[in-house]
Amino acid sequence: MSKKLTGKVALITGGSRGIGAATARALADDGADVIISFATSGAKADGVVAELKGKGVRAAAIHADQAKPEEVERLVDEVVERFGRIDILVNNAGVFVTGAVDSPRTTWPPSRISTP
Repeated sequence: MSKKLTGKVALITGGSRGIGAATARALADDGADVIISFATSGAKADGVVAELKGKGVRAAAIHADQAKPEEVERLVDEVVERFGRIDILVNNAGVFVTGAVDSPRTTWPPSRISTP
């Protein structure tokens, strides 16, 4: 039986645990090569990658903090360099910003906010 995502490359941010890891497994089951990013769970990311490779697909984990635009840019560049392209993006990593909804201080990313 042919897997419908064979030959596709998927990037899942926050893919080392929870919903991200489950999504990575599902995409690999359908034949996609899968790259996961992680910010803090390196050992968990390595475990997920081992599972994915066991399904017969190419897989990798790349450290990147999604709250830092320069790391996101590096992540995308590294995926394209190593896997040739990105066909599927699952933007699963969460970034938590607190404050009033109408406050300019809660605009993302906070590093670009000018405050009085």
